[in-house]
Amino acid sequence: MTTDAPGTRRVLLLAGCFADAGPAIGMAVALAARSQAALEAVLAQDPRTEAAEGAQLVTGRRAPERTLLLNRKRLSIAYAADARAFRSRLERAAAERKLRARFRIDTGTLPDLAFGLRQPGDAVILACRRFLPLRGPVVALEDDAQGPAALLAGELARLLRTRVCLLPSDTPPQALDPMPLSALVLSRAQLSPPARLAALIDAARCPALLTPDG
Repeated sequence: MTTDAPGTRRVLLLAGCFADAGPAIGMAVALAARSQAALEAVLAQDPRTEAAEGAQLVTGRRAPERTLLLNRKRLSIAYAADARAFRSRLERAAAERKLRARFRIDTGTLPDLAFGLRQPGDAVILACRRFLPLRGPVVALEDDAQGPAALLAGELARLLRTRVCLLPSDTPPQALDPMPLSALVLSRAQLSPPARLAALIDAARCPALLTPDG
């Protein structure tokens, strides 16, 4: 018997740039279609990026104010181009499955937005471009084969036509580093503190899914 992702009412796709979003869009659309869930995507503008650019320019240029203004303009143009590409690819993929997708831009890091925007029933995808081209399993950090992360991983693996690999919930981030993962699935119980989520994403280098609550 096929078990759908438990309680999924919305698939929320978060990405910091279009390059990261690209590999996860098909996954988000397929999961939304399979679960008959709403689909929403957010392009996250990390405030630390502009702050770092500003600090570098102010300390390294003769005319920092003018240069910083020009650099912020270029950054704004780049964000706008990223947003157009992200929205276009998302809407095209959603239309192929007869879905409607919402798209918007928000400010914050991916972990912060994931915790701040998720609602009961949301399956959240934190997009990250895959570092390794090899087709690997969907990995769930889950101690129970019937737990929420394991069930969602099984659903996603069927959609991607790959296999599932269950690892203990306390698996350290560094253990994921050499693995060619297709996706990483986590339940809410494994997301505290938020720094662990960031470390897991950095190590896995693939789309990460947070299971729905309630």
